[in-house]
Amino acid sequence: MSSCDLNLDLIWAVKNGDVEEVKNFVEQGVDVTKVEVAGRNAVHFAADCGQLEVLEFLIHLGAEINVPDKHGYTALLSAVHEGHLDCVKFLVSKGANKTAKSPDGMSCLEAAETPEMRDLLK
Repeated sequence: MSSCDLNLDLIWAVKNGDVEEVKNFVEQGVDVTKVEVAGRNAVHFAADCGQLEVLEFLIHLGAEINVPDKHGYTALLSAVHEGHLDCVKFLVSKGANKTAKSPDGMSCLEAAETPEMRDLLK
């Protein structure tokens, strides 16, 4: 299997919340914290898709919490924009940068759509 196929299979598992499959990649020696597809790391895909358990696992393994993707979005910005409150809570609790801004200049707080999410980001 080529590294491209491997990366796509890993990201598929991340996006679908298949933490056991992600763990299988780790057991095969894949550094899942460094895999990049289309300019985005696994943490971006996990946050974007609301896959909290996978996100927790990736951060536990040492994935960079504040790394921006090729568009300038951090995992926290991705979770906020997609409305994944549990992921936002987790990322904030782990020290995610709440002052990060999206490429259009919108802050996490400005992008938050619910009062509960806004309270987390103040």
